[in-house]
Amino acid sequence: MIRWVFWAIPLSLSIVLLAAQDDNLPEGKGKEALQHVCTNCHGLDQVTSQRYSKSYWETVVDDMVSRGATASDADLSAIVSYLARNFGKPVNINTATAKEIESGLSFTPAASEAVVKYRADKGAFKSFEDLQKVPGLDRDLLDEQKKNIVF
Repeated sequence: MIRWVFWAIPLSLSIVLLAAQDDNLPEGKGKEALQHVCTNCHGLDQVTSQRYSKSYWETVVDDMVSRGATASDADLSAIVSYLARNFGKPVNINTATAKEIESGLSFTPAASEAVVKYRADKGAFKSFEDLQKVPGLDRDLLDEQKKNIVF
């Protein structure tokens, strides 16, 4: 009986801490898949304490799959998008080169060049709304990366 108590207390505490940690995650598509797939092996603090580009998050998720994580392709894609949106690496849109925008925000090379050209022609971006005026940007990707864009 005493042995059971020594195991039950840490186990209960772990469950409470994981539940509390899950409540701190931002809402959005991919959150449930992240919680379901990633907490099988480690706590979410290992994930949420990192800030990576979308392409790097793809590499991390691929690595986890190679180590045994299982999920559908749709769930894996949702997890990568969720991580990139909420835990992406910030990019200063007014000072970044086209290559930095491309790698940091997962914009296409053409879209990254368009941002730099628009900035050179019109001046620094002051708000997200200014950035939305750049022709040729993928609106969905732009919205996904909104939290990672610094002015």
